[in-house]
Amino acid sequence: MDNSAPLSAGHLLVKELEAHGVQRSYLVPGESYLDVLDGLHDSTIAPIVCRQEGGAGYMAVAEGRMTGIPGIAMVTRGPGASNVMVSVHTAFQDATPLVVFVGLIPTVARGRESFQEFDLNGWFSTTTKKVLTLDDPDKAAEVVADAMHTAVTGRPGPVVVGLPEEVLVEASDGSVLAPRTHGSAAPYGGDVTELRARILQADRPVLVIGGEDWSPATSRRIAQWSRDRGLGVIGTFRAYDGIDHDSPNFLGILGFGASQVAKRTFAEADLHIFLGCVRTDVATESFTIGTDPKTVVIGPDPDAHGHFGGLDQHIVTSVNRFAQALFTADGSRAYSVASDGSIDEPAVGDEHLATDDEPVPLPEWIRDARAELEDWRVPTPTSAGIGTDLDGSGSTDTFVDMDEAFVHVKELLPDNAIITYGAGNFSGWATRFLPTHGFPSVLGPRNGSMGFGLPAAVAAGLVHPERSVFCIAGDGDFLMNGQEFATAVQYGVNLTVVVNDNSVYGTIRGHQDREYPGRPSGTALSSPDFAALATAFGGLGLTVEATEDFRTAFENALAHEGPALIRCLTDPTIRGARA
Repeated sequence: MDNSAPLSAGHLLVKELEAHGVQRSYLVPGESYLDVLDGLHDSTIAPIVCRQEGGAGYMAVAEGRMTGIPGIAMVTRGPGASNVMVSVHTAFQDATPLVVFVGLIPTVARGRESFQEFDLNGWFSTTTKKVLTLDDPDKAAEVVADAMHTAVTGRPGPVVVGLPEEVLVEASDGSVLAPRTHGSAAPYGGDVTELRARILQADRPVLVIGGEDWSPATSRRIAQWSRDRGLGVIGTFRAYDGIDHDSPNFLGILGFGASQVAKRTFAEADLHIFLGCVRTDVATESFTIGTDPKTVVIGPDPDAHGHFGGLDQHIVTSVNRFAQALFTADGSRAYSVASDGSIDEPAVGDEHLATDDEPVPLPEWIRDARAELEDWRVPTPTSAGIGTDLDGSGSTDTFVDMDEAFVHVKELLPDNAIITYGAGNFSGWATRFLPTHGFPSVLGPRNGSMGFGLPAAVAAGLVHPERSVFCIAGDGDFLMNGQEFATAVQYGVNLTVVVNDNSVYGTIRGHQDREYPGRPSGTALSSPDFAALATAFGGLGLTVEATEDFRTAFENALAHEGPALIRCLTDPTIRGARA
């Protein structure tokens, strides 16, 4: 290729993504964006070829959540765009940075009901931060820079970019642009002073952590600050890895499957401080608990999007900026600027809180709640595999006891493992029994989308190949995107999947049993042999029918180089951990 010749718009688009630090693009190829695919041929960006657009989109969401750089998905028009919509909805409700590129029909064919034509803005405008279309090849870099900037600023979220196929091949007079600076408001001294006063006035102050604007340094700072100020800490639904769960004031997780102690702590608090998240219907059990306390929201969204209830103090800043502000006495910091223009912070360890207050001992109510949480988080194995499900019915000893299985998962899984799951009661075994120790360690869909866990695990293995990746899935959940096991095999991703195979859509069956007892309908499943399926894909597939065989199988799966799957045959009446 003549390096002096102008780049095509498609190739310039790829160069602009490189300039923004993008390392992977999750895609299903289409003829509508062939020039972008050609640009990826010589790019530093790795094209991750997926098997369905929903899986590609979920992988991009997971990457955006882990890295803070928008995850990139590329799909074709019409059917491809419709398949990727589920990931756009996930990114929108979960406030995750995502940019989806959609190949489009030629502009001359618009409005003629052409092959695979659809209205890009009509489809996506209600569930995105912005919808853009590249109609001018000279603006290829500009459109990409705009999309990447919008996806991460303020409340993060998805941006969709349409790519008419004939525009992509046209020569562009544009050039690669530097990424836009991300403005982030820093709390001023009065914010921190007011917050300190509110904490001192409260008898039972609780910090609720969530969101994705975290880092290892921020996690340590918030853990220390919350301990020193005598705050109970609760994680919000499926975004609870902001601090190490070994922190003595960490008291559990809100949302579906929450412990009684976490719900009681939340409900009895007289001050709620939401850091990186807001008060939602899921956290409050449909607005029935914890809606009245004095409330502080700390996050980058000036609209406090999705927040319910009173708002007594609103600090508009990022989680990282807030954490930094807590550990400086005079507002100055010894930053250094690297040769590439990046900013290096001083190391954590020699800092001090921006307050004259001495650390306070953890109050008795926090110590009591912590002890109760630790008891609740210990799996309760049974010698016969007989337990009680969520509705109080008994089980038999002819299936795998997942409570006892998670005794072994907890013992064998490394502390730095990344845990992924989709939507379903099966995720409760992970949220209850697997504490996390640093961000990012959990990837779950806060919008309750099934099929997220396996694609997220693939992305986790690609972003962090040095860490173990563990996915828990239900039989219904796994088959939503089980084809992406082939993607894991293709790219040699090390991950371990445990499939809870109980032949039923367990969450919905539970609702039926409560609302329409004795009348199950539309929830029974006849599943394939998942172990044989994993083997056919080229991974390791194992089946466990008895509880005593689980530990050996899990050890073998963890030791396997590449994707491994354990199919656990479980009782359909057991749809969650024992109370």
